[in-house]
This record gives sequence, structure tokens and C-alpha cells, in this order.
Amino acid sequence: MSPYLFVLVMEVLTLILHQFIDQDGKFSYHWRCDELQLFQLGFADDLLLFSRADMSSIHIFKRGLMVFADLSGLQVNPQKSHLILSRSDSVHRDILLLILGYREGHLPLCYLGLPLLASMLTIADYKPILQKIDDRIRGWDGICYPLQ
Repeated sequence: MSPYLFVLVMEVLTLILHQFIDQDGKFSYHWRCDELQLFQLGFADDLLLFSRADMSSIHIFKRGLMVFADLSGLQVNPQKSHLILSRSDSVHRDILLLILGYREGHLPLCYLGLPLLASMLTIADYKPILQKIDDRIRGWDGICYPLQ
């Protein structure tokens, strides 16, 4: 999917989810996203959804994704999708996993070469990707010489 088309399609999903959030009135934003009322981020062909780990919020996401799939034909791949929870008891976690049909994920996980953490990244977290960049640049040393 082209980047422009992805942005348009994600805007449709955002509008659907906004409509369900506004209608339901029981959606709980993740505590770090509450002030901005942020509940989703999309990049490339990936989507991150954020909320508190309560049944109402998870049901809103589930319903919104189902409506989006009916309209667009695009569905979430449960094999590639994860639910990442913090501070949830096992019974609550199992219910939410059952509702969504996803696997449980754990932080840190690697995304585009960088770890996703619940805290700020440190210099050490950037080292692997900086090393890859450095190696690629050095690989061009023997190829790119200025003309004299």
C-alpha cells in the first residue's frame, strides 16, 4: 500500500474509533495519553492502539476494527498482533486476550531496529542501530572517492 493511501485508510479507522469512543463514553485513555486524547499511532503498515486495560476500551477497539474490516476489507492479523499489558492480574489479562484474540506481548520489543520501552531510551539503546549506520557508511569508503 502506498504511504499516501495508508494515511487515508488510517484516517478512516481513526474516525470510526473516535465515533465509538464518543458514543460509548466509557473509553479510558492510557494514563500517559489522556491529556492529548491519543489512542493510536500508525507508521508504515503498523498500528499501535493505546488505552487502559479495561473491558469497555478493549470492546471499543474490537468493534471499531470489525467495522473497519467490513468497510475496507483490511483485517488485523492475529498472528502478528500483540496485547501488551502492565500491572494486570492474570484473570483480567486472559479475558482481554480472549476478547481480542491476540497473543500477549512484553516490553521491550524491537521495532524498526529500536527497542520499544515503557521508559525513555538511553544512549545504550541506540548503539545497535548506530553501529549498523556506521557499518553501512564505512562500506562505502572504498567505493566513493572524490574526483581529483
